Amino acid sequence: MTIKAGFLLAGIMALTACSDSTPNPEALKGANFVSAASGADIVLSFDAEEMRVNGKVVNLYNGSYTAEGDKITFSPFASTMMMGPQEAMQTEQDYFQFMPTVESYELSDGRLTLKNAEGKEIVFQQVEELPADEASEVIEVEEVSAE
Repeated sequence: MTIKAGFLLAGIMALTACSDSTPNPEALKGANFVSAASGADIVLSFDAEEMRVNGKVVNLYNGSYTAEGDKITFSPFASTMMMGPQEAMQTEQDYFQFMPTVESYELSDGRLTLKNAEGKEIVFQQVEELPADEASEVIEVEEVSAE
């Protein structure tokens, strides 16, 4: 009985030692997030296979990232060049300028917080499905045959 209790105690201690609060970058892969911002929602999706991100504010964008522990960095994004409402365009510009300055992240209870060295942060909520975009809806067109 004492040997079993010793093994049980050793097992519990080993599990406790393994479970720290360091974020797991693997948890980002394949995840989708949305942040409600002034003028436009910010969508951020992490690719399941590659260290790439994509999303949309006014324009579609993509880029790469690296993550280790709670440290994360993003490359400058490539994006489409559509115009939108002024407030949404300002939100997008601020977001695109912020992302290359991000140094760390927290992922807890479906909330992703990205932070830079100055203490600025953006908080995203994890979503299963990305919001529908009216511009990307498929419009069925009746085919006209030339007779």
